[in-house]
Amino acid sequence: MIIRVLPHLESRAEWIAFCRREAPYCLVDTPACLVDFQTHFLQLTLFGEGAPVRYTLGSRRAIDPAWQLIKRCNWSLSTLVAGLDTLDFGGNVRDNDLLGVHTDMSARRSTPRDPHLHAPGCSEVLTPLRRLPAYWDSRNLKRLLANQQYRDWRSEQEGINLTPAALLLDLLAHAEDWSASPSGPRLLISCRRQPLISLIPDLSPPSRSVDQGQPLLAAPLR
Repeated sequence: MIIRVLPHLESRAEWIAFCRREAPYCLVDTPACLVDFQTHFLQLTLFGEGAPVRYTLGSRRAIDPAWQLIKRCNWSLSTLVAGLDTLDFGGNVRDNDLLGVHTDMSARRSTPRDPHLHAPGCSEVLTPLRRLPAYWDSRNLKRLLANQQYRDWRSEQEGINLTPAALLLDLLAHAEDWSASPSGPRLLISCRRQPLISLIPDLSPPSRSVDQGQPLLAAPLR
């Protein structure tokens, strides 16, 4: 999945440009959150030191309450997030001044259960390799996998069926556990010093264009 990463959403023009996208769904760097403008609801998933927190704000019948809330916060996502942090969801949250813009406004706080949900700070540009590196650090390995610059993928452990996408996801989250080293023409990929996968690096252009790097997102790559 391709998810755009925006630096911020702090003006009316930025919100309108965001909602004119084919899918109004993006990560924002500051404040760190995932913004999802659904049919009638604005859903914000906030990232911090602990587990992500999700707020769902809007109306069952119309999109206007969500827009009025954004407008009330002077088109500033930072102001909206700061306001949400003050709400007491143990009481009648609809009586709060922040949400007092429409009688049909509802607000709900929940804990997202998506196992592949990552903060925008996890993202990075993974451009294609132009030449084989002298040393295979985690970033070079991620670039190789993200841009499909390999062939002859092979499992080195019986009973372990690790796909390239699964390896890349774990590499993004736990780079310190992985290492890669040449073994003849092949590249041997190990997890905690246990060889799991080998492949042959192939830097010829893949079938799809990757000249500018790929903003692929499973765990977010920007």
